[in-house]
Amino acid sequence: MTVRQVFSFVIIAAGLVLPVGAATAAPLEGSWSGAGTVNPSSGQPERVRCRVNYSRQTAKVYNVSATCASASASLRQTGTLLRVRSNRYVGDVYNSDFDISGRLKVTVKGRKQIVTFTSSAASGRLNLRKR
Repeated sequence: MTVRQVFSFVIIAAGLVLPVGAATAAPLEGSWSGAGTVNPSSGQPERVRCRVNYSRQTAKVYNVSATCASASASLRQTGTLLRVRSNRYVGDVYNSDFDISGRLKVTVKGRKQIVTFTSSAASGRLNLRKR
């Protein structure tokens, strides 16, 4: 067998053992925490710390619940995310205290994730770690 044949065999064998997408799927489910910056549409940027929980609803849909706190406020958001790639999720969240909806984009890299969000009231970015 040539090196090329061995390499092809390994790839084919791996495909037979692992379900499609299993090798590249980034786990989102569970508890995450971290910090970032919120940029209010009127006001100065503010540091924020967050705890975020994700629970699987279907193979591609996750519920999200987040509690974030800054020096001036504490906020709770809930929503739903859709997996659009093996490590990318997009969805909407809602804050009932302030009647504000927003858009989340999440990228998972191992035990880290980057969350960006936008709404009519603010935008921002968080760096989270799996707990």
